[in-house]
Amino acid sequence: MKKILILNDGRAIMELSTIYMYIREYGYIAFFLLFAIGLFIFPVPNEVLLMAGGYLATYSFLTPLTAFITIFLAIIFHGSFLYFLGHKTSLNMNHIASSKQKWRKKAQKGNELLEKYGLKTAAFSYFFPFVRHAVPFAIGLSKYKYINFFFISFSSALVWMSIYFFLGFYYGRTINDWTSFVEQLILTLVVLACLVIMALVLKERLKKASWKNKMKKNRT
Repeated sequence: MKKILILNDGRAIMELSTIYMYIREYGYIAFFLLFAIGLFIFPVPNEVLLMAGGYLATYSFLTPLTAFITIFLAIIFHGSFLYFLGHKTSLNMNHIASSKQKWRKKAQKGNELLEKYGLKTAAFSYFFPFVRHAVPFAIGLSKYKYINFFFISFSSALVWMSIYFFLGFYYGRTINDWTSFVEQLILTLVVLACLVIMALVLKERLKKASWKNKMKKNRT
C-alpha cells in the first residue's frame, strides 16, 4: 500500500494511508466527502487536492472514471452550496451581518468582478484561488438564475478539474515515491502559474499597444 503525506509548510497535516483506509471501507461516499469538504476547509490549494484525487484513482479499489465523476459532483456541490448560500442572503450586501465579515468580503470581491465582466466571471472563477469561493456566492446574491450559473461555471470547472486530475493520475502511474511526486507537483504548479502570469502580462501589453494605436489614429 502506498503511504504518502500531504504537506503544508513542511508539516504533515493528513496521512494518505488514513484516507486510503476510509475510502477502502466506505467507498465512493467517503471519496465524495473528502472533496466536498476538502474544497472548503483543507489547508492546501484545491489544485493539490485534485491532483491527490487523480493519484488516489490509481488504486485498484477505485475506477478512474467513477473517481473522476465523483470529484466533479463534489465540485458541483461546492459551487451550488455557495450559490444558494448567497441566494438566501439578503440581496443588499449591507444586510450581511458583521459576524460574517469573511463572507461580506467574498461577496464584495465577487460583486466587483460581476460588475466588470458579468456572468462571464463564472467561466474563469475556478481557475483563480482568490475568487473561486467569492464568485458563486456573489452570483447567488445577484439576479442571475441558477441554471445559467450552472452551465457556465461548471463547464469551466470541468476543464479546471480535468487538468489537475489527469496530472495527478499520470504521476500516480509513473512515480512511486512521495518525494518525487511532491517535486513534480510543485514543478507543475510553478510552470502553470508562470504560464498564466505570462498570458496575463501579454494580454495587458497587447491591450496597451492597441490603446496607443487608437490614440495615434485619433491624433492623425
